Amino acid sequence: MTTEKKLKRTVPALNKYKLKSVGANIVVSIFRYVLLIAISYIILYPLFAMIGYSFMSKADMLDTSVTWIAKRGTFENYKVAWEALEYPTSLLNTITIHLVSAVLEIFSCAVAAYGFARFKFKCRGLLFGIVLFTAIVPVQILVIPLFLNYQYFGFGYIVNLLNMIPGVEIPYISLTDTPFTFWLPSLFGAGLRSGLFIFIYRQFFIGLPKELEEASWIDGCNPLMTFFRVVIPSSGVVFLTVSIFSIIWHWNEYYQSVIFFNETLPLSVVLSGVRSLKLENMGYREQFAAPGVSASCLLFMAPILIMYLFLQKKFIQSIDRVGIVG
Repeated sequence: MTTEKKLKRTVPALNKYKLKSVGANIVVSIFRYVLLIAISYIILYPLFAMIGYSFMSKADMLDTSVTWIAKRGTFENYKVAWEALEYPTSLLNTITIHLVSAVLEIFSCAVAAYGFARFKFKCRGLLFGIVLFTAIVPVQILVIPLFLNYQYFGFGYIVNLLNMIPGVEIPYISLTDTPFTFWLPSLFGAGLRSGLFIFIYRQFFIGLPKELEEASWIDGCNPLMTFFRVVIPSSGVVFLTVSIFSIIWHWNEYYQSVIFFNETLPLSVVLSGVRSLKLENMGYREQFAAPGVSASCLLFMAPILIMYLFLQKKFIQSIDRVGIVG
């Protein structure tokens, strides 16, 4: 068989194969885009609906032709939500309690994780297993002993409980309704989801070149100086990842906040009572509560959304580089 005849038979076969390959790629691309659009709709629908409701007036709520976009839009709902949330006071409480706790946790977990990653000591594996176990145990199981510890804080209560000094009442401190209920655990690496943060830090620190630390030791740095001068400047991506997770989880924290606080309430606790108490007292009946609640939720989310808009690119890059799955 001549070369020309072989080419005549081979070219149609190649063209047919290329057409099948292009068709398969088109089908896969269509499926991918349909899937992404469906997932995006599921995720973004509540946000878009919330934004639409937040601008609706009472007349819009009674108008059956109005679904998302208000015909008689108003900013009155945001004014009512601002007053119902007592926004300046609640925001200051949230920053004082939760953001400070988040910052303390970011650095305390980094120190603990560096110790697990770089130093060998007895029962290191067992202790790290206990740290991971703290990330699994739900806070609902621990909330009663935690509350008792903070309500009767100090050695004086133990002395009184055991009657060590008969006839003498030793004073003790109550930390409930104070920021210390969140500050103290975060300071010692036992705050919200600290076990997970220590795990993320440790996985990253293990991957850092040891030569950098050895060079700093040769230059006369001790382990603490090495951590602050070499490790932290080389770990910006993992610090960004943990910072965003810690801030978001502290900002959204409700369960422990409602247990430990009675007067100094953060936004998450105040928001939970907006529909049932604040809006009804301000003249919003049940059928008209949705716009006020939506505006309140958006005010609650606004600081986190603004933060994420500025950090989203670096956050995505950090997730890719840190490798949370270990």
